[in-house]
Amino acid sequence: MKPLDIMRGFYVRSPRFVRDAVRPLISLVPTGMKFGKTYADWRARIARAGSDPHHAHEQHLASLRALLAKAHQGSPFYRGLIDEAFGTGFDASVFMPEDLRRLPVLGKTQLREAGEAALAVPRWQLDRTDTSGSNAEPPFSFFLDKDRSAKEMAFVYDAWSRIGFNERDARASLRGFHLKDGGPGLYDWDPALRELKLAVFPMTVEDVAVYLDQIDRREIRFLYGYPSAIELLCRRMRQLGRIPRSGVKGILPISEPLYDHQRTLIRSVLGDVKFGVFYGLSEKVAFAVEVQGEDGLYEFDPLYGVTELVDENDNPVTEPGREGRIVGTGFLSTGMPFIRYDTGDFGRLVELPTPGNGQRLRIRALAPRRKPGFLISFDGQRVVTTDLTPEDPKLFNGIAEYQFYQDKPGEVVIRYILDREGSTADVERLRSHVSAKSRGSLAFTVEGVPQIASGRGGKRAFIDQRLDVTRY
Repeated sequence: MKPLDIMRGFYVRSPRFVRDAVRPLISLVPTGMKFGKTYADWRARIARAGSDPHHAHEQHLASLRALLAKAHQGSPFYRGLIDEAFGTGFDASVFMPEDLRRLPVLGKTQLREAGEAALAVPRWQLDRTDTSGSNAEPPFSFFLDKDRSAKEMAFVYDAWSRIGFNERDARASLRGFHLKDGGPGLYDWDPALRELKLAVFPMTVEDVAVYLDQIDRREIRFLYGYPSAIELLCRRMRQLGRIPRSGVKGILPISEPLYDHQRTLIRSVLGDVKFGVFYGLSEKVAFAVEVQGEDGLYEFDPLYGVTELVDENDNPVTEPGREGRIVGTGFLSTGMPFIRYDTGDFGRLVELPTPGNGQRLRIRALAPRRKPGFLISFDGQRVVTTDLTPEDPKLFNGIAEYQFYQDKPGEVVIRYILDREGSTADVERLRSHVSAKSRGSLAFTVEGVPQIASGRGGKRAFIDQRLDVTRY
């Protein structure tokens, strides 16, 4: 591993005072050097696999066998599971993807109990990280390879390149940044990353006027960040009657589900922009990119890992249209192997991975467990919220922000904030619409609130779901 290969990851994860000190120097580094050789090599590998299904299949199989060999040799925890399933004469060189089914599906509980016995390399070679707990689930600590950032960014930038974004483009970023206090604290220009960081909370109309001035100054044409924040930014633009002077070429959403009503709202303000949507996890076990021109259709990358859909009994889902849980075996970071790891996310099968399609699983209706895209009806059934939400932006007139809140089956509160021209009649119009579409399975009430914020960094969850959705 070369120093330049991990420079970007180190910079992004460093404390603020460190980033401020080295920004001027890093901004002078040529783009190719800034991302490093590992990044360039992986971009080439991803491109070749994308154009050659046979090569993708071969690389997929080789990576799977290398992972199993490493886990068996270096991890006492995985060695025990593999020997129990395959016997003490295990030979990774003949391992096939279908052999994974002989190993158990693992969740956070099993890996938490295994502790450092799950590691395949010494702990000092890895970085410790954590996922935040949710749905009454405690936080989960795990370990990642130190050089994963350059490889990870190769997959991310490959996804973004499909809508025209590249390493030299600037972007306006709406995430949970901790910016400096005072007027200038609304935004922060990072020349090293070519990123205009914008505060996502509270994001008033006056704030957005300042944001647009900064976006115009740098001729930024890509918006990056939480879909909920980008949606609110567009609502504020509509109130101002103003959009970026150079136009917006693409949207780069992260960290939250992107809903159909958000796409519609964003396009109604910015025009027919493209969306560079991808699916990934902190544990680095699976990576999928939305197929351009096919909103909601995701294709998993075979170089990143093996992705399976399994039913409630951990059996493979093989019938197109059926829903299953997403189980991942990751190739990107292998110091702590994740083999048949239950992500808790759901998807509906479109196409199974095969050697002929380069081992590319395709799914629709991707529903993350941490940010569930559904409400629970009176009879305990899941109601997909995108089926209820109006696509016509006019139905949102007068409403600056809203959110569904649920803590009892069948009962949903619409929390809302009106804009300057809004009235309670606007909220009643939305309530009537979703009530009619739910056909009695849900009862909606409304509640005006001074602010809507959920989670860290000012994320505005579309659904504040307090029920344990795994029970339904």
